[in-house]
Amino acid sequence: MALALAALVFTKLALPAALFVLLNALAAPKLAPLAHKRWFIAHVVAGVVAFGAVGRFLVTEALPGIVQGGTGAAGQRAVSRLREILFAEDGARKSGSWDPDGDGIGSALFVAELTAESGMRENQRLPSPLLEGYPKVEPTSIGPALEIGGFWFAVCLPTPTGELTSDPAVSVDDERAERRYVAYAWPNGRAPGLERSYFIDEHERILSAPAQPGVRTGRDHAPRCDDALRGPTEKDWKPWRGKKPRGGLPGDRAR
Repeated sequence: MALALAALVFTKLALPAALFVLLNALAAPKLAPLAHKRWFIAHVVAGVVAFGAVGRFLVTEALPGIVQGGTGAAGQRAVSRLREILFAEDGARKSGSWDPDGDGIGSALFVAELTAESGMRENQRLPSPLLEGYPKVEPTSIGPALEIGGFWFAVCLPTPTGELTSDPAVSVDDERAERRYVAYAWPNGRAPGLERSYFIDEHERILSAPAQPGVRTGRDHAPRCDDALRGPTEKDWKPWRGKKPRGGLPGDRAR
């Protein structure tokens, strides 16, 4: 009974308390009628209290843990998708898929170019998509993006003015794009429990920031291309699970 009462305060004791009460009841000794009556009443009270504590445990500990675990798994999948984009960009760089200056180092591509939905800089399409099985891009406030698993995904490339853009209609600095791009994943605003946005760059630096209605959430409230890089929003982005960036870029030649 003492354990059951303690479980009302320290909810993690609820399951051991309920199990202990049950086992103790099953192991009942032979007692005199008066002692048996006291024993029976005590165990009924302890059982009611213990199973009430179990209910409290489910509400305060178990269910939130399940929800948090599901949210964490969704975030992990979003990061995995960003890394798929990173590997696709690595492939474009090493193979020189789009190499207007002919130096053997390919420039980074927008998401619709990686999936071969559109031509590279409005020229020829990739003969074989570097991202396969992805849906068609749709318009968002940041530019064309892919919607997968409750998240939007977009790639931003450098422009001749030094900014970043995910709009294929804007000119891209292809020389800088050989060594620079960023990608974002942010909640679509319809899948429940998704409260984080994610960022990756060409060095596999992975960051995460809070997302909420009106902020890095939904088609109309995407993060800006420089959201994690400068301005008042930069401080919101923190390293994801201590992941450290890689030093060099695939396809770099020894100098």
